[in-house]
Amino acid sequence: MRTRHADRLWLIAGVAVVALLVVVTWLLLVGPQRTEAADLREQTGTTETQAAQLRARTAKLAAAQAQIGELTRQRNANAAALPAGSSVPAFLRQLQSSGTKVGVDVSGVTVGLPTAEKDVPGVWSLPIQLTAEGPVAKLGAFLDELQDSGQKRAVLIQTAGLSDESGDVKGAARTMSLSLSLKAFVAPPAGAGAPVVTSD
Repeated sequence: MRTRHADRLWLIAGVAVVALLVVVTWLLLVGPQRTEAADLREQTGTTETQAAQLRARTAKLAAAQAQIGELTRQRNANAAALPAGSSVPAFLRQLQSSGTKVGVDVSGVTVGLPTAEKDVPGVWSLPIQLTAEGPVAKLGAFLDELQDSGQKRAVLIQTAGLSDESGDVKGAARTMSLSLSLKAFVAPPAGAGAPVVTSD
């Protein structure tokens, strides 16, 4: 009986030792490895998400890089539309050239003093009054030149008045007079103040 009791004690002690070894092994070796493996899986998922975001951003930047030539041309055109100086003589020659191009006589040009634009910091406007004479269709073409791609300068037509200068003449040969009040815009360097209006 004693032997059975001793065998049982050894069996229970052996099972307890094995259980204790399993628990210790789990706590000291397997548990930390599983925690580390779970952390690595989480880091892998985060890294994959970041890599996907970077690939999307890289593709977006590559698309923007492909358009850099067009964007540069657009920027240069916008910069040319807002010169740093008043450039009044060059602008008046451009007006005359546009008039001649479409068959309209541009005259009576007066340029006022520059005014700071309240809605656009650093931009000034030059009030300009002018008269253009010619047939209605050609006056329309002149207005298109002022507002369209033919105009290199940023210009806003504020008012336009059309009057008949031909007297009794009828039809296409009838000469009309178009009085325009417009603004030409200037962007002098920061801190330069009002642009100086010059003449030739």
